[in-house]
Amino acid sequence: MPADRSLQHLFSSLIVFSALWLCSNAIAGGLILDGVRLVDIANGSVSEPQRLVVSDDRIVAASQASAARRPFRVIDAQGLFVMPGLSEMHAHVPNTQNMQFVEDVLTLFLAHGITTVRGMLGEPGHLRLRQELARGLIDGPRLITSGPSLNGQSVTSPEQAEQLVRTQHEAGYDFLKLHPGLWDETFDAITTTADDLGMTYAGHVSVAVGLEKALASRQTTIDHLDGYAQLLVPPGSEAANQPPGFFGMAIADALDPQRIEPMATRTAMAEVWNVPTQSLIENLAVNSIEDLNDRPAMRWVSPDVQQQWQQQIETLRATQSRETLVRFVELRRDLIKALHDAGAGLLLGADAPQIMNVPGDSTHHELELLVAAGLSPREALATGTLAVSRFLEDPEHGCLNAGCKADLVLLEDNPLDDIEHTRLIAGVVRDGQWFDRAELDARLADIEQRNNPEAPD
Repeated sequence: MPADRSLQHLFSSLIVFSALWLCSNAIAGGLILDGVRLVDIANGSVSEPQRLVVSDDRIVAASQASAARRPFRVIDAQGLFVMPGLSEMHAHVPNTQNMQFVEDVLTLFLAHGITTVRGMLGEPGHLRLRQELARGLIDGPRLITSGPSLNGQSVTSPEQAEQLVRTQHEAGYDFLKLHPGLWDETFDAITTTADDLGMTYAGHVSVAVGLEKALASRQTTIDHLDGYAQLLVPPGSEAANQPPGFFGMAIADALDPQRIEPMATRTAMAEVWNVPTQSLIENLAVNSIEDLNDRPAMRWVSPDVQQQWQQQIETLRATQSRETLVRFVELRRDLIKALHDAGAGLLLGADAPQIMNVPGDSTHHELELLVAAGLSPREALATGTLAVSRFLEDPEHGCLNAGCKADLVLLEDNPLDDIEHTRLIAGVVRDGQWFDRAELDARLADIEQRNNPEAPD
């Protein structure tokens, strides 16, 4: 081929490629869910079928689609429902030294309609990961990340506590994660320094610190309902001087239900939020191990990990009677309902990947347990949408109005009627990008193949 014709051919190919690239990005940047019903979690209502229009990473007025010069991708959503994407507010993102595991966990969250995760045990690689997720370089939820844990081993003096807080603040972590083992003086140094820097702190309540002090400091979130059991023990009880065990499990027989309502009111007055992670507790305490292993989500977990989880459950249950464990679970459910009734903020969080809690799937179990505790489906859904918006002080989060972030879940049935309908996912929109059911299923099949290659098709 003559040189001039070769150049002409190359130039023509570049024009075609550029046109296709521009068209592809234009379609990706514009999305219409046609005939969809909008689930209004605030009002507990569902709209008539209408068009929901997404431009780039935001929901826009329907009129903007017809006025736009670029094409929009149209999804036939007749008979389907759309709600804001869910937020998992107690997640664990793996260490970035194993990026395949990281991407698998993020995919599991996304495929289950989780469009925001709060990572509760951060590391330096999560700062880069947060940016890559925000820029769309990696598919997955938005990431809010803590720094490395502040605990009795990592923090041994007030001076060290202050320095670690300043270091994590300078690094750019979103908040501080508290783990057990802190003493009064180290806790005070953490909270004083964090307050001066405008940095929040969340997580566990150390036994030496106690819930009252955590509430007085206005710790941003108390996770796992940590510390409540100790204050539910009546004064003078022998259990008051006993080690509480796993979130109070060892003193469950001494807990006084009459003390639940006052503690819920105290929490509401302190304006402290709770992330119950009830699914983790019920897995450990009362759920049938056989049933847990038979959950469909276990196909994404390797047999070795499943065996480790089972051993952890058996070890913990050997320390308490069945009656004590059942009572512990029931009182925690009562506490969740009391916190909600008192107006204390509840946030959706399951603690995954963790014992029998598969990322994404466990968030739906958590929703179901919130309903079992006495919340309505609407109230349970609010813990992962509207409540998160208030908690983050971000009015563009967890909503369906024009200007809201385009993080959405398309469902086959109305989740206000039955909380299990949140599992009927037809597609997910994350930051304006559309993931249909077929694509999500293909990604999940890859995860299953990596973890259970010998499983039958």
